[in-house]
Amino acid sequence: MSVLSRFLLALSLSALLAGCAGRGGVTGPEETDPPVGALGVRIDSVTGYRVLDDSNLILYAPNRRNMWHVELVPRCFSLRSASTLRLRGRTGRLAGFAGDAVELDRAGGRETCRVSNVYRIDEQGLEALLARLSPDEDDGDSVEIPRVED
Repeated sequence: MSVLSRFLLALSLSALLAGCAGRGGVTGPEETDPPVGALGVRIDSVTGYRVLDDSNLILYAPNRRNMWHVELVPRCFSLRSASTLRLRGRTGRLAGFAGDAVELDRAGGRETCRVSNVYRIDEQGLEALLARLSPDEDDGDSVEIPRVED
């Protein structure tokens, strides 16, 4: 084995050992990784929604006590007038990941709105959000999604 080969082998082993040392022997997920439930809302658990404005939506999942604030970028001008609202997420969740979107059917065709963020929100958070978004307007339109019997 040449000197250069030995040097490259030693360098590779050092890098490998340094990487293992940085993990502190942990073989599972990082401690900073959020729990799976924190990665947005499961699309199949959504039972209703509330339109706040052209960029903000509240999803109820699985009931009205469990709310998720969805931010859309850019503005989704058909949000209030859409005949159908579909949630699209590559992982079965809506979390603001690449590809997450709200699709709207409207009279002129379909509009796709990119989801930028999804946050769990409680009643106090909703009140603060409503005060910030529309201090002089109504509280938005609330829609229940009917359950389809199998």
